Amino acid sequence: MNKLIPLTLVGALALGACGDRKTGSTTLTSNSATGEVTTSETGAGAETPQLQPGKWEVRTQVSDLKMANMPKGMPANPPAQTTSVCITPEQASKGPADMLKQAGADCTATSNSFAGGKIESDVACKMPGNTQMTGKTTGTFTPTSFTTDQQMEMTGAMTMSQKVHVEGRRTGECDAK
Repeated sequence: MNKLIPLTLVGALALGACGDRKTGSTTLTSNSATGEVTTSETGAGAETPQLQPGKWEVRTQVSDLKMANMPKGMPANPPAQTTSVCITPEQASKGPADMLKQAGADCTATSNSFAGGKIESDVACKMPGNTQMTGKTTGTFTPTSFTTDQQMEMTGAMTMSQKVHVEGRRTGECDAK
């Protein structure tokens, strides 16, 4: 399960950054020992839209998967996976700092160009077990949809790389509990 953290983290940071309200550059750094996340910002500008709360359909396509000791029969281009998630108003209002806290790694995420519906994010993490992860995400977003392309690489105790294309769209209100 820990192997999924880098993929999840890269995607989460890209989406979470949509909540940042200023254009310019934001750098987030997490400390797994203390659970603290520090934020520094440069630049300012017009507000950017946040993702709307509600029910979202998210389609994830991994491609060009390469890993040391890849299990026999594991495809380099596994089938796309589509999930349905409910984003609460509270989750929609939170930024990427909360996601970094949950990652359990020492990460620095530098985010740029959240203006005009475009997103660009770079992340570097020191993962448990002497593993380092880097990722770059580019894409577009509106309050009701997003598309991202990610390139992720891990080195150290675990070596792997992959490309991930993610598309999401709001489909309505969350189902009643």
